[in-house]
Amino acid sequence: MTSFTESAAFLKECHLRAGVRAAFAASAMWLSSAAGAADTFLPGSQSAAQSCLDTSSSSIPVRYDDQDRHFYAESGERFFAGELRFGSGVSSAEDRAPLAFIESGEDLEAVPLGPVNRWGLVPAWIIRTDEHGSSLLQAELLGEGGALFAPQHSSGRCAHILRGLERDARKAEVGLWRENAPQVVFSTKAPKTFNGMSGYYVIARGRVVSLGKTRTTRYLNFGNYWKTDFTATLKVSDQEAFNAALAQSGWDVDALTGRTVELRGTVQEKDGPHIALHHPEQLVVLEPAPLN
Repeated sequence: MTSFTESAAFLKECHLRAGVRAAFAASAMWLSSAAGAADTFLPGSQSAAQSCLDTSSSSIPVRYDDQDRHFYAESGERFFAGELRFGSGVSSAEDRAPLAFIESGEDLEAVPLGPVNRWGLVPAWIIRTDEHGSSLLQAELLGEGGALFAPQHSSGRCAHILRGLERDARKAEVGLWRENAPQVVFSTKAPKTFNGMSGYYVIARGRVVSLGKTRTTRYLNFGNYWKTDFTATLKVSDQEAFNAALAQSGWDVDALTGRTVELRGTVQEKDGPHIALHHPEQLVVLEPAPLN
């Protein structure tokens, strides 16, 4: 798996390439002119485009293939919509949710998010452009309940908006959040509910009971019995990045004991259910930081 540091380096390289196409730049300029207005006055997908896409990023014209549900450039390079999971329980390279609302011949572009993966696919932002401007496909899917937010590259305001779109879809009980849909949110207090979920991407919520640390790994323990209870881990080398993200809400990793958090990631069975945290946006605290 590509590390957070490697992904950041790749993104920096991408940002040095040629600018994104004029249509997006014009749309971004219009959105920027609304500075000072609340995000709620912007369509979610356009607000996400403004925050997630850098106008210096390169974009590649692509077409959508509804047979394998990937995006193809003329060069043959293949892309998939990054930062999403569709509840399939497999890697995003094989997440192929129907995208029926994409019209044949529609203008689409891919902005690479990271290097090619082992399936020969490149994660990318997918831009849709029409007479109303440019929007982000990922934001549309999240807002309609068509996918889960699965951060591997996004951060800051971009991640905040995408997470908010997912939350709005959940409140509206649409798509993955409709009544009687397969469960995607689990309580860490009930580790047995994770039985059979190995390999599935889920959201887990609960209170951190204790923290642990070895030379290379930080442990977030959600119970007293590590052989059976839920656990999350992150690399010690990534803790600084996690602390930087948590600091935006007044937290850091060392202060999480007793706090209620939300995690998202792929479930593994490792002395009880376990999620490995590779990107800071996989972890958020669900309560306000204490006043100093």
